[in-house]
Amino acid sequence: MMKKRIKVYFICSLIVMLFLGGCSTNTPSTTQSETEGPGETTAAPELWKPTSAVTFIIPSSAGGGHDTAARAFAKSAEKYLDVPINIVNQPDGAGVVAFTQMMNAKADGLTIGQASISLVSDQYLVEGATYDQDSFAYIGMNSADANHLVVSTEGPYKDMNLEEFLEYAEANPKNIRIGVSGSWTNHDYTRHLIEQTAGVEFTRVSIKGGANIVLAILGGDLDAGVPYPSEIKAQVDAGKLKILAASGEERSMFYPDVPTFKELGYDVDLVVWRAMVLPKDTPDDILAGWRDIYEKIMTDPETKAEFEKVGVTFYHKDFQDTKRIIDNSHDIYKSIIDSGVVQK
Repeated sequence: MMKKRIKVYFICSLIVMLFLGGCSTNTPSTTQSETEGPGETTAAPELWKPTSAVTFIIPSSAGGGHDTAARAFAKSAEKYLDVPINIVNQPDGAGVVAFTQMMNAKADGLTIGQASISLVSDQYLVEGATYDQDSFAYIGMNSADANHLVVSTEGPYKDMNLEEFLEYAEANPKNIRIGVSGSWTNHDYTRHLIEQTAGVEFTRVSIKGGANIVLAILGGDLDAGVPYPSEIKAQVDAGKLKILAASGEERSMFYPDVPTFKELGYDVDLVVWRAMVLPKDTPDDILAGWRDIYEKIMTDPETKAEFEKVGVTFYHKDFQDTKRIIDNSHDIYKSIIDSGVVQK
C-alpha cells in the first residue's frame, strides 16, 4: 500500500513539474506599448501618390473659365506633388471627346479630368455621348461660377441697363447676336433662360471658349455674351466690358455692385460647377490617395487666393457632396431639357 502511494505521489509530482516547466519556457507575448519607446507610435501606411506626370483633361479650349480653374488647381498642387500636372485642352464634340477620353483612360491615377454640366446633359442632347454622371469616380469640386451678361463699352448697348437691353431685344427679335461657348454649355442654358423669362429672342452664335467670345464682343462680331468671371475679368477691369447682370442666387464676389437676374425679376439662376473625376474602375487606394491630395490642396489658404487672383470662384466640396450636387444638377437640367426650352 505504501509503495502504491509513493508511486502515485511521484507521478503527480512529475506532472506538476512538467506543467510548470512548460509554462516557464513559453515566450510571453508583447503588446505594442511594450515594444515602442516612450512617445513612439506606429507610423500610418503612406497613401498612394502619383510617381510620374499626371494628365489633366479639360473639355474646353485654353483661356476659358474651365481652363483657368484647372490651371489654378494644378499650380496650387505643385507643393503637394513631386510630379507635374499637364493640362490637355479638348473642346471638340461639345465635351464628348474629352469625357470619352477620361472614361476610357487607364485607371492608374495618372489621368484625371474636370467635368461640368455637360456631363449630365450630353446624354440627352449630344449624339455619341455614352457617359453620364455615374460613369466616373469623383475626387471633389474646385470651383463654381455664375454667368455674367456683358456688352462692349464701345458698342450700341453701352448706356443700357438690363431692363433697357431686354426691352430693345423684345422690340427687335434676333437683332442681338449673343455668343455661347458651344452647344449645351452653361453659357447656352443661361442664354435660353434669359430668352424664356424675358420673352425675347437672340441670334445665337456658338464659339469655342469664353475667351473667344470676349474677343468677338470687343471686335464687334458679337453684341453680347454670358461668360464667367475669369473670362471677363481683365476686360472689365480695363473698362472695355460692361456687366448687366449675373446668374445665381447671390451677387458675384468679384462684382458685388452688379445685380443678379433674380434681383431684377428674371428667374435665371444657374451656376457652373467644376468637378474633378477619375475613371470609374479606379482602385480604392488610388481614389483615397487623390482625395487626400485634393483635401490638402483645397484647405491651403494659398489655393483660395490663387483662384480669386484669376477670377474663379473657389468652391471646396468633397467627393460625397460633389456626387450629391451633380445628381441634383442632373434633375434640374433634365427638367429644362424636357420642357422644350433646349433645342438641338
